[in-house]
This record gives sequence, structure tokens and C-alpha cells, in this order.
Amino acid sequence: MKRLAIVAALVAIGVAVPLSLGSSHREAPLTSIDPTADDTDVYAFTAPEAQHSLTVVANWVPFEDPAGGPNFYKFDPKARYYINIDNNGDGKPDVRYRFTFKDHVRNPNSFLYAFPGVKSITDPNLNVYQTYDVDRLVYGNGGNDDRSAGDSRKHRKGHHKGRHHRKGKHHRKGRNHLRGGVRSSREVVEDAFVAPNNVGPKTFPNPPDGPGYEAIAKQAITPLPSGGRVFAGQRDDPFFVDLGATFDAINIDKPGRQGKVVDDLAGYGVHSIVLQVPERDVTKDGEQVDSANAKNAVVGVWASTERRRVQVAGSSSNDDHGSGNDWVQVSRLGEPLINELLIPLGDKDYWNTQQPSGDSQFEKYYESPELARLLNGLFGLGVQENNRSDMVTALLTGVPGLNQQASKPVDTIKLNLGTDPSPNPNRLGVLGGDTAGFPNGRRLTDDVVDIELRVVAGALIGKDIPLGDGPVANDKPFSDQFPYLPATNSGFDSKIPK
Repeated sequence: MKRLAIVAALVAIGVAVPLSLGSSHREAPLTSIDPTADDTDVYAFTAPEAQHSLTVVANWVPFEDPAGGPNFYKFDPKARYYINIDNNGDGKPDVRYRFTFKDHVRNPNSFLYAFPGVKSITDPNLNVYQTYDVDRLVYGNGGNDDRSAGDSRKHRKGHHKGRHHRKGKHHRKGRNHLRGGVRSSREVVEDAFVAPNNVGPKTFPNPPDGPGYEAIAKQAITPLPSGGRVFAGQRDDPFFVDLGATFDAINIDKPGRQGKVVDDLAGYGVHSIVLQVPERDVTKDGEQVDSANAKNAVVGVWASTERRRVQVAGSSSNDDHGSGNDWVQVSRLGEPLINELLIPLGDKDYWNTQQPSGDSQFEKYYESPELARLLNGLFGLGVQENNRSDMVTALLTGVPGLNQQASKPVDTIKLNLGTDPSPNPNRLGVLGGDTAGFPNGRRLTDDVVDIELRVVAGALIGKDIPLGDGPVANDKPFSDQFPYLPATNSGFDSKIPK
């Protein structure tokens, strides 16, 4: 009954979900030439097997061909990657998890990424590999800075025996450009392994000659000292969309592309960070969420990437101090494809540098979306083109009674942690009567393309037009166990279907 009530409320106020038609691949001029800094997608949800935790999947580096050797894809050691949590609705991070990566090469005299017969994540035959650190930063009064107390494990079996520092200690790293200072910072992971790229079965032999690639990749799952876990590495791109039709001036058939299933991301990989942390580590009062109506229930999530303002040519990619210049944000992502299809070309790079707290300056693009005019011109749907306060509500302030934090417009994925996971998820999320789905957070299985096409065409204001781009699920099934994302095809048998 509650689900029906929420849907009825959405229809009554004309609330729409975002006008995005695919994941955020190559969404702005500068990030299109900087793929290792390009956030492709962010998902935030409550996993059925971890119901008192926040689970975030954040992806970078679009269109990874698994066969793309000899220098395979990776996170950039010269960048900082963030998962940001806002727990009071002001669009500023209250808790951030900062990921920094390091490159390692065991034998620089070889061209091989790995020698045949890798049987574990610490196998010396894995010639090129990465490790990473995670710092948990708390700002203002935004979170409990004692929950992550305790040392991260220095030498967990299978971990890199490299340099260790600041174990379990609070520390500050440079000037904070967000709020004038970090209240606390704690390193919660040090020198954890990144899952290697899936080169092929000769490199990662299957049983009986070895455990197989996926078993080795799962060795990269690292527990956190306060509870929870983290994974970093290459995974199958979880987004499903007909990109070719979408960006050929929305070249879809009306009423949809039934029987014309083309997932242009099938076969490609991304580099993923999957973070799962206890609710008490991200809520504004540092407590577990009791119900969907609790004052601490809603959090806003987004990912971002930073680079140094000036990078000295030839400096070491593993140099933690580098040139000494400030770090600046070069990419961010909350709701899917806002930058692609709402923000015009002249503002795309600028939008990537801004914090969600300043998103009121972009409100005009939500209220008068170019996509509405395009759909009218293509299909004559009679879509309302101006005064779209419904889009502002759904995307920038949240839906009242579902996932609204405050009245301030901020582009974050707003998730009500008190909403129970659905036993039978509907790919259309709230539009399909499933209040545990998009736009209340974003699950891996949510078909935001079809949701958004139908809503912008008028699904919430009496126009039931079953628009769709074709694919309704990922090319590979998701797992019900952490880290949820499937592995890519190996480079040996890489297939990019068309």
C-alpha cells in the first residue's frame, strides 16, 4: 500500500525522474580526453544481504576493451577518487572516502602484464599490479569520526608488503578546499590490492591448473576496520543502453525499440570501486537507521575525481607530494547523465568543477530541458517544455515522503536507507510501484533509460507512452553477493557485440 501511495503522490505532483538516456561516458569535452578521471556511473542502494549498510558502486574509465593490452586499463595514481556522502541535504560532503592508487612493476625488463600461470593476487607472475589506500574524511558535524577507529590490517594474507604509514591514526593532508578544514581524517585501508584485468585463461588458468580469474579477483575484497568492505578493480560495465540510437538525435522508434535490443556497452569493462559501510558511519547522528521516517534516513551520494592544479612533467606517479599544488575537482557524478543531456556544451566542463551545493545555478536547465523540445520535434508528444518544477523536485530536492533531505537543490543520488529492499525488484523503480528503486537511490538493475523516456513523455501526467531504447537488462547477470558486478570477458575471448 505504501508503494502505491508514493506512486500516487508522484503522479499528483507531476514528479519526473532525470532526463538521462545512458550512463555518463564521455559526457563533457575535457573528461572525454581524460578517461581515467571520467566518472561513468554511480549506484547507491541497500543490498538485501547487508540491510544496515550503504552500498555504493562507482565506476570510472569508459569503454574498456578487455583485449586492450599490452598496457591494460587502470586507475590513475596521479588522481584522487572520491565517494561523497551528504547527510543533511546542503550539497556538501559530510563524509568522504578518498581513494589513492599506486603502480607496481615487478620486472620492468618484460613487456608482459603478467606471466602465465597466475594463481593468486600476490603471485609473482602478476608483473603489473596496483594497490590503493582509503582515507575516511569527516567534515563539520557530519558524521561520527570514531566509528572507524582501529588499525587497518597491515599484512592481511594476500596483501602487498609495501610501505606503511599512519596506521589507524588521525591525520590531515593539505588544505581542504570545501569547508576550510577536515574535522578528522583516518586511513582505513592501506596497500590493498586492485583486482587485475582479466587478460585470459593462460594468464589466469581455470581449474584444475589454477583457481580461475574470478576467484583471484575476489581476493581483492578488503574488510574495513569499522565493519563493511571495499573492492576496486576491473568489472563488466553494468549499464545497459543503446547509445548509438540515443545520441543519433534520440533516434528511437515510437512507441519503443521492442525486438531491437542493442546494448552498446555489452562486452566493455570499467574500473569500479564498490564500497559497503555501516549506516552509522554515514548518518548525521552516527546511528543506525530505524525506519524510513527517521530523521537520519536519507543520504545523498555522488562520486568525484581530483587532479593537481599543475602537474610537473616527469614527476613520479606514486609521489604523494608531487608538485605541492592544490588539488582541483575535474569530474563529478550523482544522478545519471545530467551533464550529458541537461547541461549545455558551454557549461559542461564548468559543471564538473562545481560542488552539488552550488547546483541552483543550473536549475534553469531542469526547468526548461532541451530534451523535451527535441522529443516534441521528433515525435509530437506534447511534452511540457517550460516551468518543469517537477524535475527540480525529483532531481535536485528529492521526493517528499520518499527521499527528500532538504529544500535546497543539489544533484546527488538521494537514498532513503530506511526503505526495505524489494524482494521482487521492478526495473522501472518507483514508476513501476517499487519504492526501493530509482529515483530512491539507484540499483544495478534499474532501467533508468526506459523510466526517464516514459516520464519525460508524460507518464506522471496522464500520458502512458511506452518509450524505450531496447535493452532492459545488463548483458551479464549481477551477483547477489559483494561486489555484485560480474567480471568482464577475458581479453583472450573478448567480444564487443553489435
